[in-house]
Amino acid sequence: MAEHPMQPLESDEDGRTRFKRNALVCYLLDNGGIDLNKLATLDFSQDDRQHFAQLIGYSLKGFHELRYVSDDQALRASQAARKAGLPADGCRDSGCPIHCGVEESPDAG
Repeated sequence: MAEHPMQPLESDEDGRTRFKRNALVCYLLDNGGIDLNKLATLDFSQDDRQHFAQLIGYSLKGFHELRYVSDDQALRASQAARKAGLPADGCRDSGCPIHCGVEESPDAG
């Protein structure tokens, strides 16, 4: 199965690089009766979780720190930011010993 596309990156009002929010997804999260803590307990693929973080407008820095984001996805996001002329300041860009080492899971795609 093909993986989800990467959301575009943009700069917020404070100059942070973040994924472009999907307003519909954010509305459903804010008004749908389920929160991020509950979603964390449910069985979703790594690819779905990575894409969801993008859809709700995670900052690039925060995306790098998520335990389910693979090193490859973090690298691709930083490369996309640089290509767009935006700061790429994720911790994995400098070899973070805490967050590096997350591989793609077999169900990621």
